[in-house]
Amino acid sequence: MMKDVTIEIAGHEYMLRTDEDPEYVKQLADMVTAKMLEIKRDTSVSALDSATMTALDFADRYMKESLKKKSSSKKQSAQPAQEPTTLF
Repeated sequence: MMKDVTIEIAGHEYMLRTDEDPEYVKQLADMVTAKMLEIKRDTSVSALDSATMTALDFADRYMKESLKKKSSSKKQSAQPAQEPTTLF
């Protein structure tokens, strides 16, 4: 069931409608805020640039994780099936 969830990212409130657990969505917002503030602190860029760089960072992490999973599943399917072990 869709729920309304209010989150805050870098001082701005957003109202979302989601099926996700509200606490989970708030944790995501906290992660985004933390990364934005880290980038802003380390580079002193604008809020828009910080948000863009944060999105790029999370997209990079997502892509690398997806490629790692894809590579892992290909390795598993390429291995010959092993005979089940017997206990006696």
